[in-house]
Amino acid sequence: MNMVNKEPAVDPTRKEAPRGLADMIGLTAAKNMFRRRMWLITISATVAAVLTFAIIMLQPRTYTATAMLMMNQPAVTAGAQQISPIDAEVALLRSPALMGELASALGMQNGRETPGLTEDLARAITVEPQATGIIEIQARSSTAQRAQLIANTYADVYLASQLNMSASDAMSENSWLSRRLAELREDVQTKEDALNAYRLEAGIASPDDPAAVEPQGENIAGQLAAAQGELAEREARLRQFTDLRSSGASIDAVANVANSAAINSLREREADINRRQQDLENRYLPTHPAVQAVQQERRDLDSQIQREVQRIQGNMEGDVSRARSRVQALQQARRASAPAATPAANNASAQQRARDLEEQAREARALYETFLQRYQNSADQSQLSAPTARLLSGAALPGQPSSPQLRFALLMMLAAGLLVGVIAGLIAELFDQSVKNADDLEAKVGVPAISSIPTISKRMMRQMPPAERHPSGYLVGRPMSAFTESLRVLRTVIVYSKLDLSSKVVAVTSALPDEGKTTISMCLARVAAMSGQKVCVVDCDLRKQSINDVIDIETDVGILQVLAGEAPWRSAIVRDPNSEAHVLPIAASGFTPRDVFGSDAMGTLIEDLRAHYDLVILDCAPILAVAETRIVVGRADTTVLIARAGRTHIGAMRAAVAQTEAAGGNILGIALNYVLPRWQSYTDSLYFNESKSYYSIS
Repeated sequence: MNMVNKEPAVDPTRKEAPRGLADMIGLTAAKNMFRRRMWLITISATVAAVLTFAIIMLQPRTYTATAMLMMNQPAVTAGAQQISPIDAEVALLRSPALMGELASALGMQNGRETPGLTEDLARAITVEPQATGIIEIQARSSTAQRAQLIANTYADVYLASQLNMSASDAMSENSWLSRRLAELREDVQTKEDALNAYRLEAGIASPDDPAAVEPQGENIAGQLAAAQGELAEREARLRQFTDLRSSGASIDAVANVANSAAINSLREREADINRRQQDLENRYLPTHPAVQAVQQERRDLDSQIQREVQRIQGNMEGDVSRARSRVQALQQARRASAPAATPAANNASAQQRARDLEEQAREARALYETFLQRYQNSADQSQLSAPTARLLSGAALPGQPSSPQLRFALLMMLAAGLLVGVIAGLIAELFDQSVKNADDLEAKVGVPAISSIPTISKRMMRQMPPAERHPSGYLVGRPMSAFTESLRVLRTVIVYSKLDLSSKVVAVTSALPDEGKTTISMCLARVAAMSGQKVCVVDCDLRKQSINDVIDIETDVGILQVLAGEAPWRSAIVRDPNSEAHVLPIAASGFTPRDVFGSDAMGTLIEDLRAHYDLVILDCAPILAVAETRIVVGRADTTVLIARAGRTHIGAMRAAVAQTEAAGGNILGIALNYVLPRWQSYTDSLYFNESKSYYSIS
């Protein structure tokens, strides 16, 4: 039967203590975890906080520049909902196309194209709309000058795109109007030529002519001279106009000859465009989007001026043609006599036909004038129309970096420190299977903790004389300390826990080595002796002989000689120099492979000691490490197991309990050794961390 894996016995009479709300929701457990893992949490949190702070503060500095745009368009009402155009403009500002234009502008200004510049700019630029109709463009860069350049250039690119869109719309409308005007001008010219030709053929004068009255006799010569003079004047004006155009004269000279209000209006627009173009070219390179937009607007205006010049030349050619037709009609009338006038002149149907052609020409001319006025209004409207947004303020040069920020670094440092510290504590608790306090023992082992013995600080131990700088010496030198009081609790539990049974012979053992069982045995003996009891400590650890080192003794007669019958036990007893306790040690050469503890001599020795002493303490070897310990615990009245807080594994403690019970040992409980004050709970025998006013260190 494998006794190591045997389940520990549980006292059916023990009732589980009621648990409070803090225990059920884990607040008490969390508080205990923080107390136990205080140093680990502190160190982990400090390291994490310092690393986080260093990582943040060592990041490259980033400067942020902000340009602000103001929307000019009012909100649009759709049903009961008001829609602000700012959302559409923000979407446009965040569009990849506009980022591409910005990348081109910045790349051209640097004199080179940078791969991946568009993606980098998209990450470096933030567009945030404000409730007041303002759009903020925030640009981040490693240098203040670069951040300012990106923010201002992006605002310029956006405004230039708005101008381009407006100019494109106006250009589309003007282009259609220009084509329509050309068609109407041809129609007017055709109908006026048809009217003049019919009048010439029928010998009918124009009703608008001052000499529209049918020429009679002597007046024909005067009218003919006037018509020839008018024809010469109009031919001279047309010749001057065409000569100026062919010689490349300025538009001003052409406008003076033509005396056209439309060309004068276009010239005013040209002057304004020249002013804006000069201003933009002084600020930016020729490849900048704003410069290109105003250059395109200038080219569109030049096209409009050329079309208007062509229209004026066509009108002048039409005037010359009409004047020439009138001269020809008068010449024909002079050759004919008054009675022999053209029959068509007296023909009512010819007159009606002339009036119809004249009406058609007049309607065509009116339609042409209407479209010409619309063309002028469209040009003026495109000039005066305001863009959807305007630059409210350009980006200023950042005076200090926007990141890393000290306040942000401090907050992240605190957050990271707290998080890492808590996680480190939880992980340590999760993987730590050692006992910490009485709660762990009773909940995980099923055996009551009869005493929690606190650790002695190095500072307190250094205050003791050099010869007494060990726990048993501290116990004698500090009788009012918490350490001494915990040993009194252990003695009281051993002596008075079971009044119906005799508990004179106590076996003290542990699960594993170096858990302080020999120290506890000697301290328990001294406390009992200081309390007035007759006590004897029997060293049953044949391998280490630790008691000899504790009280600093050497002897040639010990328990092995007594059990072998070579000496009586009284002659082997050594008196503790610091108390009235007696010690039955092991001789310096004391080890034998024989089973001495299972012999009758051992039973006789225990009975003799029971009759002579009030308390007999059997200091045994670890029960999981040494076989003879199982025999010794079976001969004792009760057994006290020693566990070291923070070191003894729960599994080892369970195995020690199982082995002791399998050997016939009567387990009184577990004494928890080396307990730190921050580990102890209210279940422990002395809650000395909260009761230290009762203890004295002097």
